Amino acid sequence: MQHWRKTWYSLIGPLMIWVAFIIAAPFLTTGAIISADILPPFGVVVIRTVSLFCVLVFAPLAALAEIAPPFVTREEVRWRNRNSDTLFEIDVVWQDVAFLPPILNRIRSTPTKHRRQERTEGTAIVEAKPSTS
Repeated sequence: MQHWRKTWYSLIGPLMIWVAFIIAAPFLTTGAIISADILPPFGVVVIRTVSLFCVLVFAPLAALAEIAPPFVTREEVRWRNRNSDTLFEIDVVWQDVAFLPPILNRIRSTPTKHRRQERTEGTAIVEAKPSTS
């Protein structure tokens, strides 16, 4: 059973902050621009279409497929690698890979044996006792 803190902890990462931002920002910006009443009706339609496109395309890409702009994926990879022990029970290393360069990157995980080797070497050193002969 997974502890509730692990589940909630993963929701405060940079990628989920990006998802919340990309959902809220277009609606707030569109509302501010439309309420200023400076655009013709065609401009209002274009602004609404662009904001809906951002919400309907970029938010699911980020939330479901872990695809986001490079500055977001770089921070998410650093955050996941730093908090790997808290977030995941297996040894993984995260990296961002170009998806649609230079606009979008994707986050990818790779299993690692590096930590596992360190742990076994550490236990071997602890178990080794000096000889008293």
